[in-house]
Amino acid sequence: MPSYRTRARKKGPKKLKKKKGHFTRDPRKLLRWAARGTNKDYEKLRAMAKKARAELPAYIDGVAFDKLAAANRTRMMSAMIEELQDAEEHNISGGFFTDALSWLLDKVPFGNWLWPVGAAQGALKAHKGDNMNDVDFEYARLVGASYEGLQERPYVVNHWRRQTQFDSQYCTVWDNLDGHRLIAVRGTKGGRAEDIGQDVLIGLAGTTTNRIGQELQRIVDATDSHVILDVAAHSMGTALALKAYNNDKALYNRIHETYLFNPSYSPFVRGVADQYEQDENVRYFINMGDMVSLGGIGHKAPANVVFVQPSTLNVGTNHSLAQWQGSGVHHKQYEPPPDHRVYPTHSPLRLAGPQEDEEQFYKKDVGDAELNEGVVNDQGTLDFGSDNFSSILASM
Repeated sequence: MPSYRTRARKKGPKKLKKKKGHFTRDPRKLLRWAARGTNKDYEKLRAMAKKARAELPAYIDGVAFDKLAAANRTRMMSAMIEELQDAEEHNISGGFFTDALSWLLDKVPFGNWLWPVGAAQGALKAHKGDNMNDVDFEYARLVGASYEGLQERPYVVNHWRRQTQFDSQYCTVWDNLDGHRLIAVRGTKGGRAEDIGQDVLIGLAGTTTNRIGQELQRIVDATDSHVILDVAAHSMGTALALKAYNNDKALYNRIHETYLFNPSYSPFVRGVADQYEQDENVRYFINMGDMVSLGGIGHKAPANVVFVQPSTLNVGTNHSLAQWQGSGVHHKQYEPPPDHRVYPTHSPLRLAGPQEDEEQFYKKDVGDAELNEGVVNDQGTLDFGSDNFSSILASM
C-alpha cells in the first residue's frame, strides 16, 4: 500500500536584516550637528578615535582621521568648512575628513549617547520646500527698499505706497489698493554698532532685545481691523520681529502672515527662529549655503518653507536678499506723491436728479422738429401707427 505524505508547508519569506542607517555626509548638516556637541561629547569622540586608530582601513585617510583624535567644536567646524571650500574648488582631498568621521561614527555604540544619533537623523530628513510666488517676490523687494536711509527710501514701489508717518530705523510700512499693509523689517546694515550688538546676541542666545515691539504695536493700533496686515523681515530683522511676537502674543495674533528671508539662527542654542518653525503662518526662505541660516539645517524642516540650493559658497551671495526678489524691472518713485495719505479719496459719483434726468433724455436735437410732425400726437406721446413714422425714423 502506497504511503502518503502531507504537503510540506511553505516557508515564509526570508526576513532580511534591517540595514543600519547611514550617517549624513552633507557638510552643511554636519556643521549644525558639530555645533551642538558639548565638551563631554567631544571628549568621548576623541577617546573613540584613539581607540579605533589601530583598525583604520586603507581607504580612510590617516591624516584626516588624526584630526578627530584632537577634535573640539572649533576644530571640527573648521575642518568641515575646509571640506566645503575644497569641494567647490574640485580639490581631490575634499571629502577625506567626512569619510573618516562617517567611518568612526559607524562604529559608535550609541547606548545613551544621543549626540551621534543627530548625525544619523540628518541623512533621513530631506529638505523639501515650497516654490516662490508673486507675493514672495514683492515682499522681498519691499524689504529691500526699506534698507535705504529715511530720506532715501522710495515713496512708491510698483503699486505699493510707503506710509511715511511710520518710518523708523528698522521698520517701513507699505500699503496697496487691495487693503493690504506690509510691515517691512530690515536686517544688519553697514556696520552700525547697534546692529552688530543684536547679531552677537542672536549668535549667543538665539534672540535679540525687544527693539521694535513698541513700533509694531503703534502700527497695529493705527491700522483698521479690516486691513490685512503682514510682516516681512530679512536676516537680523527676522529675530527682531519674532522677539516682539514672544513679548506680546496679541501682537502675533493680529499679524496675518510673517515672511522670514534668510532667518538668523544661533549655531549653539535654539532661539526664536526655531520656535516658529512648525507655524504654518510663518514662511521661511532659506539658502542651503547660508551660514547665517545654518541653524535651520540638520533638524526638522519648517512647515512652511522655500529652500534654494547654493550656487556658490560666497557668504554674501547666499545671504543676499536679492536672490528672493525675482527678475525684471521694478518701478520705484523717489519723489513724494501729491497725496501722503494711504491713497487719495475719490469723490463719489454724483447722480442727476429726476428733473435733470428728464431734461437730458428729452434734450432737443436736430431730429426733434421732424419727429414732431405727424409722429407725436396731442398728448405728447409717440404715434407708432402714423403713416410716415417709418420713413421719418429711417431718415434720423
